[in-house]
Amino acid sequence: MTNIDDTQPQNATEAAVLGYFLNMKRKDFEAFEALWHEDAVQVPIFRPEGMDHFVSRMEGREQLMTHYRAALANRSGHDFWIDALHATQDPEVFVVECRGRSVVGETGHLYENSYVFVFTLREGKIAHLKEYADPQPIIRAFTGAFD
Repeated sequence: MTNIDDTQPQNATEAAVLGYFLNMKRKDFEAFEALWHEDAVQVPIFRPEGMDHFVSRMEGREQLMTHYRAALANRSGHDFWIDALHATQDPEVFVVECRGRSVVGETGHLYENSYVFVFTLREGKIAHLKEYADPQPIIRAFTGAFD
């Protein structure tokens, strides 16, 4: 397990993928936005039931950035640890196993989760992202945040 700050990309694909976590942690939205293809799609696979604030699909860089700016506005202590990086036979598909932690400002609760992300790049930018995470920690940390 390596903290995102200490993870060194081995190529341009890894740089784009690791940039997702690093720029989110730093809340560097200009650099974060530059990682995404204009028509990018993100799909959080295990959306918490009954929590409509957590969308099941985001389409287009503009919608993604609106979501991330709002989602991270009141978060603090946001950090990531990379457990494993997996190149695939397709040079544009990359899988990351990681863990994240932050404090949800709206509730004051600690949010910790393990993730598997499947990134698909196009022209060196994130074109499609599937996010697999346990919905139970999301429910515990965010319940009441958006009521």
